[in-house]
Amino acid sequence: MINVDAILDAFSLVLTFRVMYWLAIGITIGVGEGAIPGLSASTGIALLLPLTFAMDTASSLGLLIGVYKGAVYGGSISAISFATPGTPEAAATVYDGYKMMQRGKGKKAILMALYASVTGDTLSDVITIVVAPLLAIVALKFGPSERFWLMVLAVTLLGALSGRHLAKGMLSAALGLFIGTIGSDPIGAVSRNTFGLWWLEEGIHLIPVVIGIFAMSRMLEECVDLLKENKTVQSAKSAIMSAFTTGSEGLSFREYLSCWKEMAIGLGVGSFVGMLPGLGSTVGAFLSFSVAKQASPHKKIGTGVLEGVAAAESGNNATVGPTLIPLLAFGIPGSSGAALIGGALMLHGATPSPMMFELYPTVVYSLFIILFIGNFFNLAIGRFFALFYARLGQLPRNLLIPLIVMMAVIGSYSFQGNPYDVVVMLVFGFIGFGMRLFGIPDAPLVITFLIGPMLEASLRKALLINRGDWFEALFKSPLAVVLFVAAIVLTYISIRLQVHERILSVSEEEDAEQSGL
Repeated sequence: MINVDAILDAFSLVLTFRVMYWLAIGITIGVGEGAIPGLSASTGIALLLPLTFAMDTASSLGLLIGVYKGAVYGGSISAISFATPGTPEAAATVYDGYKMMQRGKGKKAILMALYASVTGDTLSDVITIVVAPLLAIVALKFGPSERFWLMVLAVTLLGALSGRHLAKGMLSAALGLFIGTIGSDPIGAVSRNTFGLWWLEEGIHLIPVVIGIFAMSRMLEECVDLLKENKTVQSAKSAIMSAFTTGSEGLSFREYLSCWKEMAIGLGVGSFVGMLPGLGSTVGAFLSFSVAKQASPHKKIGTGVLEGVAAAESGNNATVGPTLIPLLAFGIPGSSGAALIGGALMLHGATPSPMMFELYPTVVYSLFIILFIGNFFNLAIGRFFALFYARLGQLPRNLLIPLIVMMAVIGSYSFQGNPYDVVVMLVFGFIGFGMRLFGIPDAPLVITFLIGPMLEASLRKALLINRGDWFEALFKSPLAVVLFVAAIVLTYISIRLQVHERILSVSEEEDAEQSGL
């Protein structure tokens, strides 16, 4: 399975000034964007995705992976500086990081966040490099029936793991599947679901969808917040400045090593969470934080200690690499960020699938090398610009919103010079805003939008092979039956857990009312 020539070609492609330049630019943008509350890794990748259309594959991967890695860490800067997570992944870091900032140990907290992020990210990348090819070998044994049920299982998992409400997660996934059917039939080239609009004959393209869902919808939400508040959120400038003065206390190597247990927990939990489609960095951070808190109650995690910062930050960054494992092994993105990187690969003609290691080995190995090298860029850039990024989070929204909206419009139009792509972007911006308003997760929509055509193609191929016999097409092999049963069992367990959680919440409310009386 290991292609030595492809590995050498990948090193020759990646270890160039151009790729290193775009990797550094991506991480610089990502960390800065992550430090701005309200933005996220997905927003940054979505805005920069049109730019990669005119770039070579290695440079594109450097830019997007750099943004991905940088933004996941960058959210901790504003979380520690003024208790406002720059990204959802950094929400768990607030508990200990901000309390350390209030005690004058903000520099120590941010350095711990940086070192824990890089440690968890680097080691999880090693896991990705080892596990992804092994799973791809297994995936090559899958026929159309097995691939169909695998994607159904992934959709079920997305719905089951998309927050407190199973129905909302499944609704988002179903909407993504429907959007993926708009255009022409993949087998017969028959027009469908175009609503009589000729410019939908080719289907809806990825770039305007992701820019609308992740960038424009976020800006609409920010506009509403500005209208409600009518003022800029005040932040503690003096506290941030004092935390980074030359006389402030830094982080010693002994203190870093003392948190090895929490970083190991973050590595294990984050890597496992990253491999499961639909969970993402936020779940990885909170699970790592919770496990570390239960494993070491004497350390009082949550009261402003380094161990809490280390657990949360290693947990969220440890998901970055493993989210690409299901993408490379099965063609199923593990998160919205992985889905966007998969979209970039598709734009460059390398469709993610189990055949990637045979058809595009140089691309896969280039991605692995960029993943690993990117951690050292993240360490250097994050360390050097920590103060600047902390102050970046104070930028007023009324300056940022018009700039990002302009970038969204330009990015949608420049993809192929089609004004209707701007219309699609605006429509999905309002759809994404409505989803945020009603608490419907957006990641399942984007992921199923990407895997929907592959799911349909697998089903149609299975039916053609078995001459229209549905039972033979769906349940021809024992593995297909196992995957079908797994999807049913997972759905049942998810519903039971949701019912149990609601019963507990109702009982807690009743107890609170009785105690109040």
